[in-house]
Amino acid sequence: GGGTDPISMMMGQMGGMGGPMGGMMGPMGQMGGPSQAAEPPQFDAIPTGTLVSLQNLKSAPERNGDRGVIRQYISSTKRYMIQIEDSQDTMSVKALNLLQHVGVRIHNITSQTELNGKSGTIMAWSDANQRYNIYVKALAKVISLKVDNCILDKGTVVQIVGTSRDELNGKWGTITEWIRDGDKYNVQLSASQIIRVKMDALRV
Repeated sequence: GGGTDPISMMMGQMGGMGGPMGGMMGPMGQMGGPSQAAEPPQFDAIPTGTLVSLQNLKSAPERNGDRGVIRQYISSTKRYMIQIEDSQDTMSVKALNLLQHVGVRIHNITSQTELNGKSGTIMAWSDANQRYNIYVKALAKVISLKVDNCILDKGTVVQIVGTSRDELNGKWGTITEWIRDGDKYNVQLSASQIIRVKMDALRV
């Protein structure tokens, strides 16, 4: 039944945490003045408020699979402060130890064409078969899909992996556009650099 929608449950459980952050943003925005100049946009940082799961933690393996929400990105250490779901705990975590629960649109499925165009949310990643587990609300079920069958939403922050350009691999950037012709994304790495990358060379 529809009562077990994991995304609604996650949003509901984390929703109560949004209040304090919302309250913080107002005064910060009003401080103004020369000493409070607006920071330049960060294209390589996952936005605050993003729902995530912890993964591949070696120092605290019991936390792997725990869900939370990003509260802050600390650029000096390149770590995120994560508020853990259903607790007062926070953790400082590297991006590589996070999986973002972001939206996708299903694309180019040849065996089950009725899935194409449906929206879903990334729930998990399998290293073994290099696939995302996607919760499809319209079907109320989770399906396993290859990376290039999942069009990530504009604004999603992604890591570049496995391109032929070694200097790009490992970098993070923000998707600005999906290019249907060639199944590629435009990814903004900085204020002055946008690159075009194949779908299967990006991870969240």
